[in-house]
Amino acid sequence: MFKVEILDQGKFFVLEPTQSLFEVLQQKGLLTEAYCGGKGLCGKCLIQIIEGEVSPPTSFEFRHLGEDKIRQGFRLACQIQLQSSVKVRIPHEDTFSLQTAFYGYHQGLIRDLPLRKKRVVVRKPELAEGLSLQEVLEKQLGDSVSVPEWDINYLRVLGSIGSEEAKSFEVVYGREKIWHIAESSQGESGGFLGVAFDLGTTTLACELVDLESGTSLYRGATLNRQASFGADVLSRIEAIQRHPDNLVALQKAAISTMNQLIQEAIEKAGRSFQDIFVVSVAGNTVMEHIFWGVSPVSIGVAPYVPVFVRSSVGLGEELELLVHPKAQVYLFPSCAGYVGGDIVSGLVAFEIEESEETTLYIDIGTNGEIVLVHEGKIWCCGTAAGPAFEGAQIRQGMRATPGAVSSVSFRDGDLIWQTVGGEPPRGICGTGLIDALAMLLENDLLSPTGRLLEAASHPLSERIEEEGGEKVFVLSREPRLVITQKDISQLQLAKAALQAGRTILLKEAGLREEDIQRVVLAGSFGSFINPHSAVKIGLIPPAKRIESVGNACLAGAKEALLSERFRKRCEELARKAQYIELSGRSDFQDVFTHALFFENREYEQFTRLSGNL
Repeated sequence: MFKVEILDQGKFFVLEPTQSLFEVLQQKGLLTEAYCGGKGLCGKCLIQIIEGEVSPPTSFEFRHLGEDKIRQGFRLACQIQLQSSVKVRIPHEDTFSLQTAFYGYHQGLIRDLPLRKKRVVVRKPELAEGLSLQEVLEKQLGDSVSVPEWDINYLRVLGSIGSEEAKSFEVVYGREKIWHIAESSQGESGGFLGVAFDLGTTTLACELVDLESGTSLYRGATLNRQASFGADVLSRIEAIQRHPDNLVALQKAAISTMNQLIQEAIEKAGRSFQDIFVVSVAGNTVMEHIFWGVSPVSIGVAPYVPVFVRSSVGLGEELELLVHPKAQVYLFPSCAGYVGGDIVSGLVAFEIEESEETTLYIDIGTNGEIVLVHEGKIWCCGTAAGPAFEGAQIRQGMRATPGAVSSVSFRDGDLIWQTVGGEPPRGICGTGLIDALAMLLENDLLSPTGRLLEAASHPLSERIEEEGGEKVFVLSREPRLVITQKDISQLQLAKAALQAGRTILLKEAGLREEDIQRVVLAGSFGSFINPHSAVKIGLIPPAKRIESVGNACLAGAKEALLSERFRKRCEELARKAQYIELSGRSDFQDVFTHALFFENREYEQFTRLSGNL
């Protein structure tokens, strides 16, 4: 057996010689950047061997790291086998300062709270009334409660009245259940809080809410620690197929990320974990299965059937969340295997389903979901956009963290780029890549098939160089930052998936692209996209109105803390939406192949609509 010591973290563990170091680090949540799930493709599972012997470097490592870094002991965890005990260091960049967008949205209906908190004084009834103490307490809760379900332990709390005439209790209750009872002294009352989560494949966002006023106390986001199992949901399904124990590891990774956000929220708001009585969680269907500890493997194989799609409720203590043990945990309903509760949440939060305009709602991310709303009908689909928008599978790609090139333009003969935080460039994120491709198309330096073209008379042409047998576009010379031909191909595949998805939905509805009156971009990534660039490359369709709504999923998750009616509307929408499974369409491959091309027709239409021509 080999001992592995993680320097700077004070951690060590023992491996059998046949065990994979990568998989053990993955299951312990020590790798956060392994987009490809250990296939050697992304080069992100970087570790440094300080002491000990491991297998020789592979071609993947030479490609991603180069000889200098390998000489310094840097290796890819997925590519090595231990040959002795080792001491390693895991370099961590600032992956948690993510660029996110939280926009304003409707306040919840406080009078319609799914759970309420009340301090009641229970007095013993007159003998002639024939009432139990349980019935006396229920009467004080009012007409909003029917005959609620009681935990026997709460009857024991109520029994503490004993020989006293009256006693004060703090009660948290819903229409059908008593969630919490505790003795309280006169005038004493703790807080009543809820926490909403957008459980994203890449990013987890949360909002802490005072349920008595509807006020937001904290908003934050961080990287989902499940990322070491792969950048997309298919990678995580594959991880569970390979090793069923990975389901527990993935669930723990998500919950530990959520607890990290809760802890930060509580500290900054100056509140207590014990005051959080309601939790709402919205994510794609696979993420929701994993969060509940239910295997999503059935979603990953035809006919792609989820285990459940209805909303469900659990307890905080069952999930080991840093909340009150008896907190209600509400999980959003989904439409299908690849259109989940995150989409339902956003659609209802911004009342997209009630729009009188023909509206296309797009959540652009690792999993690209598209919803078409027309004359009261709803069609939806999920596309395998892949992780290119998150910077994965891009040679110098990265998430939208400090130093990521996030916008690119060509003005007055100069190439201009900006980075997140204004820091020196370290890589390029999805929005910067979209801008760069749109700029190349605009200046005739990219063919409709995605090939880089040289034009001797154009000042940008000198930035197209040969490197490693392929053409690259040089964004920055010092430090050197390039966009490769393979990077362009990755973005083509991602944009083609989304473009093909909307084409199929329009076909199903009997509509044309020109019929779309409004495009709504949801999610943090969609909020930072330049609409002109996105239309230019065909990522989104031209429309008179293109608007971003920020993290729509989190907006809906907050509403679910505050409104029972909102939850019911979500259930209704999930049942009403007509899901189109793209893989089952005989015409999908032809539509997808056509969508790989870059065309100018859509952009010209968009500029006319927006008054720029």
